[in-house]
Amino acid sequence: MSSSAHHVAYFPLEDLPTAEVDRLEEVYAGLAGAVRDLVDVTLSTAATEELLEEARAAVDSVTAALRVRQSEGPLGVRHNGHGRTWSWGNAVIGPRNATAPPLEVVGPDEDGRVTAEVVLGPAHQDEPGVLHPGAAVKLLDHLMGVTAADRRRLTMTGTLRIAHHRPTPLGPVSLAGWISGEEGSKVFVHAELSAADGVTVEADGVFVIPRWARD
Repeated sequence: MSSSAHHVAYFPLEDLPTAEVDRLEEVYAGLAGAVRDLVDVTLSTAATEELLEEARAAVDSVTAALRVRQSEGPLGVRHNGHGRTWSWGNAVIGPRNATAPPLEVVGPDEDGRVTAEVVLGPAHQDEPGVLHPGAAVKLLDHLMGVTAADRRRLTMTGTLRIAHHRPTPLGPVSLAGWISGEEGSKVFVHAELSAADGVTVEADGVFVIPRWARD
């Protein structure tokens, strides 16, 4: 596939003013947030069976209404040609994705560190009160990808090595990542996931600049 074809596949152009993108993102994020709350309460509710059946009927009704008009294909990463990009379906940061925490990534700062903070609820648990190891990897992989990209290039995950030091409790967690080295088209990244009592998971990864995205 040619370089231009790859570009179109990964970053389709949408003829939307930035203000309209921002407005739509807020609307979709509101719906996804409501669904996220519904997922959380579904895991903890002690409502009567009668009320559960009523709730199911209401959810089915809303779902049917939303299915009347749907877009085709994946949401992908889109841009409007004016510096505004959006990835609404992303599994970690997507504002339209109710399964995303969602993670808000900041940086890199002057020291090259990329950070994020998020509160993780029961939808992400393994053992009661503990974060699922796969969820930890998902969060770290995304943060490390942002770190490797360094706001100036596109990178893709090559390999990840994960070290789980101890279970990560649900609740507020923080992530930090930084570039530990570069070699040709490879970018080496180290990252940490921490809870209140310190680092619980560490990751080292190799991220690759795709051939079609190299200068």
